[in-house]
Amino acid sequence: MTIKTLLAGLTAVGLLLSPVAASAAPAAVQAKPTTLELDAGGAQVKLKKGNKLQIKGKLGTGGERELTLGLDVFAQIRVSATVWTNIYTQNCQPNATFIARLSIEASADLRLYFPGTSTYASATSNVVAVVVT
Repeated sequence: MTIKTLLAGLTAVGLLLSPVAASAAPAAVQAKPTTLELDAGGAQVKLKKGNKLQIKGKLGTGGERELTLGLDVFAQIRVSATVWTNIYTQNCQPNATFIARLSIEASADLRLYFPGTSTYASATSNVVAVVVT
């Protein structure tokens, strides 16, 4: 009878501890998925040296018509196979769009990047090849 009592006691203690252990883990906060679009006039754009490239950007998230103001989007060029560097920063307007004119001195791949916040997930746009002649 002592073994049965001991097993029953251990089972009861296990049941009491299980909910505490499960509720002790903090709930993970998920950032809302975002999308980022770059429109520079095509997948490859030719530009004469000294001219500026006009781009349009749009940052969005499913189901929301308007994102929080003050979100910065970075225009980046590829400097090596895996490294991108910022060349321009733009603050999104209330409708999460912007237009920018960029000076690009050499042929490069261009993209937009949003680093994300605690509310919105990071996003990267499509890549546009800019050919400077």
